[in-house]
Amino acid sequence: MQAVPYLGPSGHLRLAEDGSESLGAHCEGPFLNPTKNGIHNTEVLVTASNGLADLEACYGVDNLGAKPKVPGSKVTRPCPVKMITAAPELGRMTSAIPDIVSRDIVFSIGHSEATYEEASAAVEAGATMITHLFNAMRPLHHRNPGIFGVLGKAESLPRPYFGIIADGEHLHPTSVKIAFNAHPDGFILVTDAMRLVGLPDGVYDWTNGDRIVKRGALLTLEGSNKIAGSSITLVECVSNFLNWTGASLPEAINAVTSTPAKMLGMDKVKGCLASDADADLCILTEGTNEKGEIKLIVDQVWKFGSKVYDITKQ
Repeated sequence: MQAVPYLGPSGHLRLAEDGSESLGAHCEGPFLNPTKNGIHNTEVLVTASNGLADLEACYGVDNLGAKPKVPGSKVTRPCPVKMITAAPELGRMTSAIPDIVSRDIVFSIGHSEATYEEASAAVEAGATMITHLFNAMRPLHHRNPGIFGVLGKAESLPRPYFGIIADGEHLHPTSVKIAFNAHPDGFILVTDAMRLVGLPDGVYDWTNGDRIVKRGALLTLEGSNKIAGSSITLVECVSNFLNWTGASLPEAINAVTSTPAKMLGMDKVKGCLASDADADLCILTEGTNEKGEIKLIVDQVWKFGSKVYDITKQ
């Protein structure tokens, strides 16, 4: 609760030399299903038995923003929390979704045992995102497609956006292709990256006395085979996506620019080249690796119209 305000939107304090800005906090937990906890400590997981009141008690009332005075409208003042990942099938979480999204907070289904019917109910209530599709959720089954099934919902109900971790560890390449073909307009590439990105392979301290083993992009909790996030970069995810799916370069770029911006409701200022949008740009070169596969290389990075990285000067 005390840390959340420091993760809120950068707002007017946006300086190119400060590097990446915050668009708001993503609270992934503690309202998760203990059977799909990943490496989250089950002892601290919570069920929202009292609906929104439990979320306010956990995250802080001020961190969730004020409820709009006019029913059906959204708040205009951004609050620190921008997205919440939770298991909608537990407690009264689904009933809290309309209140959550009315505060301009994205509700994302994740770490969940939700059936197709439960996931559909969450979407009907206002859920617009799925956190790391396929991972930490009920598997796709031919008699009940679970959370994945909402990507095939009727046009009368908007299909949610969804994150895909294309590191070669979390998902089989064919699973990535299936997900993209199911709903290309909702496809968002994410890294699930931890602070170990760019560090040598080895064993690193984590939290509460636990340690993480790094082997390439794969991170596991020491003494187990539980995946503990990833250490892949986003441009590597884009390269993998291109190689695995046969998607076009514009489709791949959309998955890390315009599509996530639309999911966050920020497509007028992020992920586009429109007038008055933030001038955040990446200049890429398309090359190949030793296997002859596509490998994108970041040549330059621009933030708010200022160049903050140039590969020729590294």
